Amino acid sequence: MHRIIAAGVLLLALVGCATSPLPIADSRPVPADQIYPFKSRGTNETGLLTVFRDDGFVGSGCDIVFYIDGQRAAKIGPGQRASFNLPAGEVNLGTGLAESGLCSGAVIKTIASRIKPGREVIYRITGDMQGYYLGPYVDYSR
Repeated sequence: MHRIIAAGVLLLALVGCATSPLPIADSRPVPADQIYPFKSRGTNETGLLTVFRDDGFVGSGCDIVFYIDGQRAAKIGPGQRASFNLPAGEVNLGTGLAESGLCSGAVIKTIASRIKPGREVIYRITGDMQGYYLGPYVDYSR
């Protein structure tokens, strides 16, 4: 009976797990060797896209691959960030698990974004037991 209760408590603890929200200022840059070369359409007007990943236990053994317009842009570990100068306009952003070990087979999730000239847009990768999500960064501590 004690084993059943212990297993139930453990299961509840795992279901409640999520990544730990991380202020962007506390994130670390993605190592240079984890940034992939990719081609973007040329234009004179550019904006800055920054994406960072929350820290925490859930999925910490798996890296996330970040995509820009269907091309690999960076492999992002927990608590890391990457920035890209992109042409102004519409862009599709995506996230998927790096294809290694237990971290393979997940569908790439995509969202549409707009890069504005001379402005920075920030996205956060967060996760829970259901998967990873890419969404706009909102700093609620202000």
